Amino acid sequence: MTNDLLDRKLDRAFTHLDADESGVIDADDIFALGSRLLSALAEPPTSPKAMLVMGGLADFWQDLFTELDMDRDGKVTPEEYKQGMTRLYAQGGPAYDRSFRPMLQAILTIVDTDGDGRISPEEFHKAQEAFDTRLDPADTEALFRRIDADGDGTLTVDELLDALRDYYTGTDEDAPGNLLFGEL
Repeated sequence: MTNDLLDRKLDRAFTHLDADESGVIDADDIFALGSRLLSALAEPPTSPKAMLVMGGLADFWQDLFTELDMDRDGKVTPEEYKQGMTRLYAQGGPAYDRSFRPMLQAILTIVDTDGDGRISPEEFHKAQEAFDTRLDPADTEALFRRIDADGDGTLTVDELLDALRDYYTGTDEDAPGNLLFGEL
């Protein structure tokens, strides 16, 4: 069971994943997302970090696809996506950590351009641009501050996972993760 806020967030997430705007998500869309991210962060596509990212996305897609593609046609429709994401992640349990954590950790290896194990505001902004070039830098900065739970000026994998969990599972209107992909 979803509510209006969660429905809007899932609709927004679907549009980010549907890279070719075909109205369905398939493996090509997921790899296009990875390519945009690599390009935005100037990571060579054949680097070890890039290979981790693309492998993480492939594993994420396979796990997600197995659960979401109910008619087994190789594509995930908006309705399949919404129903499946709600079913899998409604409680933010083991399925969430199994599919999101490895992918996010792989992505953070390239987002963390200075290799210090933390995401700076500048690194965060570059990654956000890869997901949506329409995001206003001021919105990205405000989101960064809200996600930075300990207020140290950087983000950890756990802080980003908490924001993603808010986004994909939460119905609290004030949760920081709600703005992960811009104003709803």
